[in-house]
This record gives sequence, structure tokens and C-alpha cells, in this order.
Amino acid sequence: MVKKYAGNGLTLLCGFSLWLLAACSSTGGHDKASLAGPDNASCPPVEEMVQAADSDYGRNFLSRVSGQVSYPADALDAGQVGVVLLCARLDRKGRVHDGRIADGSGYPLLDGAALMALGELESAAEKAPLPDDLAPGQKQVWIAFPVNFKPEPRDGVSYRTAPAVRPCKDSGTDEGEIGAKAVNPEDWGNFPSQFSNAVRKELAYPAQAFEAKVSGSALLCVSLDRDSHLLGVSISRSSGSPLLDGAALGALGLIQLKSEIPGLPDLVLREHDGVTFNQEIDWKP
Repeated sequence: MVKKYAGNGLTLLCGFSLWLLAACSSTGGHDKASLAGPDNASCPPVEEMVQAADSDYGRNFLSRVSGQVSYPADALDAGQVGVVLLCARLDRKGRVHDGRIADGSGYPLLDGAALMALGELESAAEKAPLPDDLAPGQKQVWIAFPVNFKPEPRDGVSYRTAPAVRPCKDSGTDEGEIGAKAVNPEDWGNFPSQFSNAVRKELAYPAQAFEAKVSGSALLCVSLDRDSHLLGVSISRSSGSPLLDGAALGALGLIQLKSEIPGLPDLVLREHDGVTFNQEIDWKP
């Protein structure tokens, strides 16, 4: 399962963005040009990255990441499968300085597990310097690679991938849908605090980040249908740490599987088929 850790002396704060809340329709879609995300949430364009499959170094790097991946038991039992496309920024010494999601699996628990595996390489003792013929002259290199969550068949478990088209699909997207009618702040009632509390229950500081006193604030794009089923989650703004971002996504995945997402207020349901909003998670050891 996802490696989750708690420790003394940590602060996990959940904030709910009310000033930009908007509704989404079940058929609406993002205007990617209008919803361009922060630079620290999205991967560079494909043409600016080294594809792992195109070099021995990339394939070796993918193997090192895969060795850190733990398939979340809850996701496995629920039949969640998919591919998470990641990118990582490396210096010439092979040190990992950044990690992001290029394309998520549609399941935040799987996305989180992939990011946390990459994050664990940041302080790994083993380093693999970049060869001279890989991106010569560049001080840092972005490398793109997949993490495939595809288990062996199991009796009684039906596996399924997430819908390819979904709200909050892309990391770096803003909340809301273009042209959607905004939700009146007073209509939310206690939902923001209830949702934040549900997320907080599943948050736990990754031990490696806690011991290194890594802190940061992750902003997640969250989309729910009218029955409070999770339609999509992505990172709108990165905390700067793939470990913390991964743990934040994992918490959303757990409340999804445990059906702990509170119901939307009646006043919201009168006007909207679903909602898309930002959830902020502040990590402070």
C-alpha cells in the first residue's frame, strides 16, 4: 500500500478556496489555453524533455523509480489500474530536483504512489550521473517516463481504467469550468470544513520529507459530481516536493475509496450538476 507515515511535531492544514469556486456541468470541458497552470505544476513540452525509452540512461532511471513504487493495496483491491506519466528534473550528477505529473492515471491514489516513488530518489544514496552524450551542454535535463500500474489477474477483482476525459485531468489546470455559473459562497454551508476535515484524516507526513524538514503548500483541483463522487483530481500548484504532492493526492484517493466525501449542500445541488474547486494542503514540520 502507499507508504504513509506520521510523526510528532508536524502541522497538516487544509484550506478550501472559496473565492474562485465554480460549478461544472457533466458535459463541460476545460479550455486549456485559458486554464494554463503555474509553471511548477506542469511538465515542460514533450519536445523539451528526454524520453526515457530513447536512451539506456532513461531506461535505467525508470528502473530505479519502479523499484521504489508500491502498488497501493486499497487501489489494488478496488481494481484501479492505469499509467502515470511523470517527468523529473535532473542535474548532471543525476540528482533529482523536481518531479511532476505529465498525465495522470485518473486515480489519485495511483498518481500519488508514483510521485512518492520519484520523491524517494531525491535523497537516495545511489546517484547515476548523466552521460556526456545525453543533452550535452545542458546543466539540467527533464526526463519523461511512465509508471504502469497493471497487476496480475486476481479472482473476484475486476480491473478498470479511469475515463480518459474528466475534469481536473491535467496538472496545472485551474478550478472551475469556462462559462460555468459560480456557486454563491453562502450556499456552501459547512461543506468546505467537512471536506477539509475528511482530507485531513487521511494525511500523513512522508517520513523522508519529515526528517528532512521539507515543507510546502500543495493546491489541488478537485471535481465532484452531484452525488459527491470524485470525477478528477490534479495538482494546480505544486508544493515543490513530489513526496508531499504524492501524499496529498493519496489522501484524496483514500477518501474516494472509503466514500468519506461529504454530500454537497442542497442549495448547491439546486443549481449545479457538479462542482470543481481548489483544496489547499499546507505541510509544515
